[in-house]
Amino acid sequence: MEEILINAETRKGKGKSLAKKIRKDGGIPAILYGKDIESLPITISIRDWEKLRKQLKRNTILTMKLPESAGTMERPVMVKTVQRTVIGNTICHIDFLQVSMKRKIEVEIPIFLTGVAIGLKDNGIVEQHLRTVMAECLPSQIPERIDVDITNLGIGDSVHVREIAMPDVKFLENPDVAIVTIAHSAGEEKALTEETVVAEEKKE
Repeated sequence: MEEILINAETRKGKGKSLAKKIRKDGGIPAILYGKDIESLPITISIRDWEKLRKQLKRNTILTMKLPESAGTMERPVMVKTVQRTVIGNTICHIDFLQVSMKRKIEVEIPIFLTGVAIGLKDNGIVEQHLRTVMAECLPSQIPERIDVDITNLGIGDSVHVREIAMPDVKFLENPDVAIVTIAHSAGEEKALTEETVVAEEKKE
């Protein structure tokens, strides 16, 4: 796993006026929190963030360098929330979560569909019910994404959470939940409904 570094500085005080001054001086107000640690107000450089964010993906683990009394410490962290201003859409605050590389955490993993379902040849449509799934694993084992192959799915076929598996990853979603289904198109469903009605009328 590639190590991505981010430098931070502790800050004292809080409030809108201080946050405004930090941003004016080229910084971004942030907070570092996590299990068994006290929340710590910090500041990171806007320039560093702009370089860093190009490497960021969902659930990326960063190494935060933070000066402390005992020297510069390195902490494994994740970006949890990035707040932006309503006007201008500029970053005004970032929340960082400190994690333990030896303790499992809950993360949200994106789901991507691959292949072309054979059901599409019969005018079927792809209905993706889940685009992300919650999972539990060690920070070093977080998958970047989950690929679900739909190539062999015909109309009426589905892939459920219980059908996907990854080493050392526990999925927290109900195993019976469908991730994707190949359904009849609207026109096809209407035609089938009309055929059913006609068949019922003939019986009567």
